[in-house]
Amino acid sequence: MDINDLINRIRNTPGVALIITIPILIIGAIILVNLLSTTKQNSEISAGVEVLKNLESKDVVTMEGKIDFIKKKAGDSGGYPELFETSVIFGDSIAEGIGSYGYLPASSLIAVLGKTTDSSLEDVAKLVDMAPKNVFFELGLNDMSHPDTTLDSYKQSYEKLIDAVKSQLPNTQIYICSIFPVTDAAIQEDPKLNQVEAYNAALVELAKRKNVHYIDTYTLLKENPQYHEADGIHVLREFYPFWLDTLVNNSDLSKLL
Repeated sequence: MDINDLINRIRNTPGVALIITIPILIIGAIILVNLLSTTKQNSEISAGVEVLKNLESKDVVTMEGKIDFIKKKAGDSGGYPELFETSVIFGDSIAEGIGSYGYLPASSLIAVLGKTTDSSLEDVAKLVDMAPKNVFFELGLNDMSHPDTTLDSYKQSYEKLIDAVKSQLPNTQIYICSIFPVTDAAIQEDPKLNQVEAYNAALVELAKRKNVHYIDTYTLLKENPQYHEADGIHVLREFYPFWLDTLVNNSDLSKLL
């Protein structure tokens, strides 16, 4: 009996064919699974590379905006009082609106209608009693519209204010916020308000010279003038979360997010 006869006999034997077929099917299934897995992995890798390419091509400002939006959720859920628990916003009627609209309690605010940098010196004692870790100054529009104020006198008053805080609260982080823009209609009513950009340039220089922080809040409203009140100076309630987000994301408070 030659080898071919033997093979034919095995094939024709009942059950033997099944015994041979099952291992072949199992081996084939394993090969197919591995092939599909490899194909899927390659597809996922290609998709991942494409995502990275798209991310690299995106505008950085756009991505930063999305990050800011994500961070803003803390405020949207009522988190501002907690975020600003050890901070104080020190300013005029615009800052006063933060309390009026219920975004922050009085324990985080020193804000009074008509306040100037010069008249704010009398409130330093109150700030010292509050002993915040951070203070955000928002002052300037009232100085600008005051008949006796000049850019030089404004800088001098602001410097005195900073020095007073530094000497009594040496561990407090000081943040100077830029002056908010006003509308053209507001400038027509009070031409002195056309100096906002010049005053802000002076604040940038002052912050560097006094080694304190400067936060650009001017651009935020300049690019979103729809949040102005009818007087072209004050802001709508809906603007405050964006302002507070800007303060959080550009200060030590960002570490709390």
